[in-house]
Amino acid sequence: MKFKSTKILAAMAVSMGLALSPVTAEENVRVLVLDSGSDFTHESLKPLASANPEELNGKTGVDDDDNGYVDDVYGWNFVENHATLVNLKDTPPAYDEVLRCMQLIGILQAYGKEALKPEEFQYLVSHYNDKKFWPWVEFTGGWAHGTHCAGIVSTQNQNVSLNAIKHIPTGHGPAEEMVKALNILKHKFAHRRPSRSSRADTETKQVPLEELEKAFIELGQQYIAQVQAKADYIGSLNPRLINCSFGTENSTMKEVMKQNMVQSWGFVDPTDEQVQEVVNMFVKNALLPRDKAMFAKATNALVVIAAGNSSEDLDQLVTSPNEVPIENRLVVAATDADQKIAPFSCYGKNKVDVAVPGVNIYSTYPNQQMGYMSGTSMACPLAVNYGARVLYINPDLTPVQLRKILMGTVDKKAWLADKVKSGGVINVTRAMFAADQIKAGKSLDEAIKMALETVPDKTTRAPHKTRPNLKDPMVKKLYFSIIK
Repeated sequence: MKFKSTKILAAMAVSMGLALSPVTAEENVRVLVLDSGSDFTHESLKPLASANPEELNGKTGVDDDDNGYVDDVYGWNFVENHATLVNLKDTPPAYDEVLRCMQLIGILQAYGKEALKPEEFQYLVSHYNDKKFWPWVEFTGGWAHGTHCAGIVSTQNQNVSLNAIKHIPTGHGPAEEMVKALNILKHKFAHRRPSRSSRADTETKQVPLEELEKAFIELGQQYIAQVQAKADYIGSLNPRLINCSFGTENSTMKEVMKQNMVQSWGFVDPTDEQVQEVVNMFVKNALLPRDKAMFAKATNALVVIAAGNSSEDLDQLVTSPNEVPIENRLVVAATDADQKIAPFSCYGKNKVDVAVPGVNIYSTYPNQQMGYMSGTSMACPLAVNYGARVLYINPDLTPVQLRKILMGTVDKKAWLADKVKSGGVINVTRAMFAADQIKAGKSLDEAIKMALETVPDKTTRAPHKTRPNLKDPMVKKLYFSIIK
């Protein structure tokens, strides 16, 4: 059977950001960036920001729409409890130098040391070794994170309406949330520590796993209660896609958990397997119930989640928010220009769904700047970008249908066969074609089959002439210094 070429051309036109007909704000695909806050004063993002009209046209300092959030024009900062999503007063000193370092690191991550001039590599090394300067590079990677993600969502994709929530504290290390959580539990097992006057057994009695599990379940219930306001707010925005480029690395959680097991819970030299068992128990009973509650009011959204940057096989772990128990989720790994999985990317044949490029991605930075970042955090909004294009073709798709289309129309890659569930990278043109076929009355399976038969794989890129040599200690340090 032959198909009209106009259908393919229509899909390709939208994939390149070319509207086929006038687009109104109501027709745009609503996307929520749940991250470190997005700078909607940026000239590239402001036209796409979805403003709350009552607050936009209301009085400053007044809750004009009476929703409990004062001046929440584009979203809310749940970390500091105010409407400022990105504080531009935090713009780092020597911002231009910071962005220059990010640019050079991106080149190194994509092509290796050989792609840099000798003076450029030395520029990077000298700034990396500057203990006063480099913390600003690391800070910027977090402070600019949500803005960079919002820019990726909207790159060549003007048919989106953006909102943002500041969910990630700026400048905090990934272990801080877990340390705070475990501190809550310390008093529960205080009775197991011997009194100072005791002369008998001076060692803390080991807390049984059953008691730890019960404590984690109780903590999960506390988290569910705490996240209700955020869940309600997310639901009120009615997003079709939610970008979730956040999570705590398993290796970091193991380090913190082991410390607690030894110092507070009476474990003596626990093995890696024992520590991992407790970490899995903590994530399953404390974090994942919280994650499920946070997205409970967003049933019409596909929740897109970054797989993580610790190079781990997630099939062997329990991770948050990757395994949030909802059907409307998509977990995304990062590739290196569709040629191999990125060295930093987590993977999992059963727990990671698809892959897209996540190395050396160019996008928006706060305070009217542009720049580069690498990480599954960048792959995640690119998948959101693709998902929004598909929904623009067919807004009647459910989140589960959208997920099945994105996974069912991938370009299969042999090097992803045992890394992600779909075995491939998203082919947005093919996915849009399938969405259009469903709109025309085809079933989901028929549409995917027709798309696979009709739309070819994306053009294969020529292999890089140079690659980063991660056996070089300095190259490895620089490569992994700013992965988001």
